[in-house]
Amino acid sequence: MNETEFAKLHASCVTAFESYIVEAEKTSVLLANCTAGPLPFAKRLRVMLQENAEFATYSLYLDSKRLLHDAARLGYAFF
Repeated sequence: MNETEFAKLHASCVTAFESYIVEAEKTSVLLANCTAGPLPFAKRLRVMLQENAEFATYSLYLDSKRLLHDAARLGYAFF
């Protein structure tokens, strides 16, 4: 891996993190609207679908971060 590839890997990690934050904020908004009683089915479904979207972006971020950390730890010339 050269310096340009490492910079691209870093940029993709930042983008993945930003995407995760966007999805986490959407989940927070939905959860803030919860009431003391059970939510109607449609709202529960929206929360569930949003939590799945958040988890998917979180997983992508973790994978990207793991690659970036490995490249940084080992020295990207040896990665």
